[in-house]
Amino acid sequence: MIFESIFLIRGGSGGYDWGQKLIMAILAILVCIYDYKKNEKRLDYFWVFLTGTLIWSVVELSIQLTGGRVFQEKYLFGLNVTNYLWLTIPIQAMAEAGAIAIMGLYFGDRIMNKETRKTNVIIFSILLAYFLLMLRNGINYNNVDVGGKVPSRREMFSLNAVIVVAIIIFPAIYWLITTDSESRKRGLYMILVMIIWASWWNYLSWLTGQRWIEVGTKNPDGSYSNLHRADPMLEFWAFAFDTMFEIVLVYAPFLAIPYLLGLIKSNKLNTIVSNP
Repeated sequence: MIFESIFLIRGGSGGYDWGQKLIMAILAILVCIYDYKKNEKRLDYFWVFLTGTLIWSVVELSIQLTGGRVFQEKYLFGLNVTNYLWLTIPIQAMAEAGAIAIMGLYFGDRIMNKETRKTNVIIFSILLAYFLLMLRNGINYNNVDVGGKVPSRREMFSLNAVIVVAIIIFPAIYWLITTDSESRKRGLYMILVMIIWASWWNYLSWLTGQRWIEVGTKNPDGSYSNLHRADPMLEFWAFAFDTMFEIVLVYAPFLAIPYLLGLIKSNKLNTIVSNP
């Protein structure tokens, strides 16, 4: 075990369906436009979405080019786009980084505000329940293809991955420590929403056999040896790490960096939201 690697597997549509990712990206852009119109034309959401998309594009490109994450096939509304990184990387970054950060910021802003809290707790709860329907087609409880051909296999604790996570997280930690109390509160509510969402999403994905953890050795030629399912305790901690560090804390800088660059101003106007 000490010389083996830990891999996170995507066995559901998230590992091959880029049409689904494009829809997520479009929905996030619509939320940005909605907030812009409802809240005195503030650009906060656009900056967060753009920051997340740019950073995650660079991260995903480096991971995929170095073999840290391997996708078998990618489809965009039935079209095989596996080899078109110039297309798949931006869509993936918009969906998996920009859109998730926007969801966290949207509900974080509105749950933080007492006037809009109740309504948006209900809406967020309904969204979490809807994830059950999104995952229903991938249920394969007893058919986890351990060590076989899967849509996506990513090595979690390679040196490059750990360094990238540490670098990305640093701006968020620095900003949360040094910013004013109102902005810090906004960031913490965004983080809280993402913790709830990411925990629920990972749990459902694991429960329905669409995500699991494998242990084994990656060979120099890109092949794998001795791949096997991780024991339950290791799998739990690997998903806990993915939730807290690879999703929540990695996405928090998408809000922190625009603040640090002065693109979002630290004043109460940026935390006032209108109904709903």
